[in-house]
Amino acid sequence: MNKYIPVLTALLFFIVSFLSSKLYANETIEFKLPDDISLKFQPIYLGLDGNKVFSSKRVKLGSRDGNDVSYKERLSTTNLGGSFIGVSDNGKKEWLYYLGQTEVSEQQWNAVMRWWQHENQLIVDPIINSKLPQTGKTAAEIFAFIEALNVLMLKTDRESLPKNSNAIAYFRLPTEVEWAFAARGGNKVSSSVFDRPYPYVDENQSMTLAGYEWHRGSSGKKMKEIGSEHIKPNPLGLYDMLGNAEELTFGVFGHDFLFARFGGLVIRGGNYTTDPRDLKVSSRTEYDGYNANGDLIRLSKVGFRLALGTLVSETGYSNEELDSGYDDYLSSDSGVSQPTASGNTSLSQQAINDQISHYNTESERLVEENNSLRQQNSQVESDFIVLKGNLEQKKVDIDAISRELDAERAKNVDLAKLADISSLENKFDILIDSKDSEISRLHSEIDKLKQNVSQQTIVLSNAELSKKQMISLQQRVNDAERRDSTANFEIEKNKKRIVVAEKRLLEALTRVAGYNLYSAWRNLETIEKKRKVSKDPKIWRINKLEAENMLKEYRRYIIQIVDNTDHTLFPEVKDELVHWLKENKVSNQQIKGMDLLERHLHEVREGKYLQVDELYKNLRYEPEMGV
Repeated sequence: MNKYIPVLTALLFFIVSFLSSKLYANETIEFKLPDDISLKFQPIYLGLDGNKVFSSKRVKLGSRDGNDVSYKERLSTTNLGGSFIGVSDNGKKEWLYYLGQTEVSEQQWNAVMRWWQHENQLIVDPIINSKLPQTGKTAAEIFAFIEALNVLMLKTDRESLPKNSNAIAYFRLPTEVEWAFAARGGNKVSSSVFDRPYPYVDENQSMTLAGYEWHRGSSGKKMKEIGSEHIKPNPLGLYDMLGNAEELTFGVFGHDFLFARFGGLVIRGGNYTTDPRDLKVSSRTEYDGYNANGDLIRLSKVGFRLALGTLVSETGYSNEELDSGYDDYLSSDSGVSQPTASGNTSLSQQAINDQISHYNTESERLVEENNSLRQQNSQVESDFIVLKGNLEQKKVDIDAISRELDAERAKNVDLAKLADISSLENKFDILIDSKDSEISRLHSEIDKLKQNVSQQTIVLSNAELSKKQMISLQQRVNDAERRDSTANFEIEKNKKRIVVAEKRLLEALTRVAGYNLYSAWRNLETIEKKRKVSKDPKIWRINKLEAENMLKEYRRYIIQIVDNTDHTLFPEVKDELVHWLKENKVSNQQIKGMDLLERHLHEVREGKYLQVDELYKNLRYEPEMGV
């Protein structure tokens, strides 16, 4: 038996190494299709700890250019998670997902569908070798293609599919969030570049589309082949994310990414006829598959790319492990959360206030930085204009002197001719010498002007450099404005959350206090009825104790409302609560109690301390509680 141990050890090492290489691959993965055609995918790392069962990244989607954008592109925050675990460039295990390197081509579509037709004994389409994006297909046809592709890979090359533990990969459309994160450059770009309309930069880190996308200005208004060698991929190695063909995603269209009114599927990106000024990551279109007559609409400029996903329930974790992992996720910074009720003195309220303070400070810093950059930009522009004006004036001076020199030369020639045929030779010699002297003086002046021009050329060169610096500064200004817009978005969002949380707390406290007041009044009414039947206090003893306890609780809630909530919100909360009580046809006395509760709140704010015995004695006779 011992002689087999080295062999078994080597075999085990080979299996582990093989599986590890598939699980932690950090390169492009390539799948072989029929007819020797391939399909390539890029890993999109999220910077999330791969050791956690659940983890997600908070992502902002939409335009950063302020509130003057279409409702389709308004800034919104949502979460993004991965389907696989790999080792990123920093050597750490991270969550990731895979996205198609290119849009699906007509050739790839044809290869998969021909295999499917052959397997199901259908008429097989002729071979198509076009590498243009596959467009003009309905959503149902695209899903049918994806189904055929999944069956093909599971039957013929299952081992090539990546896994997350026991969960094997399957092909699907990317979600809208997956598409947008990758289109912005993901973790391969800085936060400033991520927030720009597109993540392409030149040598000065300024925005540029040159050489990156097929649009109206670069495509010649013709669809181009996928993954063309004539354009460059985006920072994640993805081609044609914003141009060539628009792309259908697995997102349901809404005006917001969360809590939205949802419609059709979402189309992202631009196409080969899109004006470059309109090419941006935030562009969204709602997919409409039918016309008014019920006929199918086939969009000739809309294609799709694929993503790889896995089933969460098949990763091999037990239900207990999944539940525990999800609890850890909910308590993390990126976990799904709802605003919690909190008073002015609560820890959660203080955390929100600290966050708002941070955003306010960041906003002020960005405004100050914007102003500084604008001043630098204005100074550079002013210097450039002055230098350009000086150079133009020097050119005008040189032209004038050149014309003067040409005139003098012409006169000199005429004088020379006269000297050859006239008897006044000496006189003309003197004139010629004078003119030669003048010409020499002009030559000297021209040389000086040429030197000045040379110097001005150097200055102009410096001015060109300053212009490039000016463009770079303008880019920084634009980035700062986008950061400012994002910070303001966060501030406004958290202000709204605070108001919602405050109203929820106030409504809950008011609802309980009002019910306690009504319960106390009801017990006092019962005591009064029992007194008419018998004078024995034992008969109403329980009612008395309950009324006193209800009034103690009522007083405690009144003080809590005064101490921990914003009094300006009470009228609105009261109106909503009274409306709800009326709709649910509760006792009229409970509704009247809201007015008494409001008076007690005012008295406590003015410094009056409620006494339980006084409440007990006077409650039935308060004007608000009159029958």
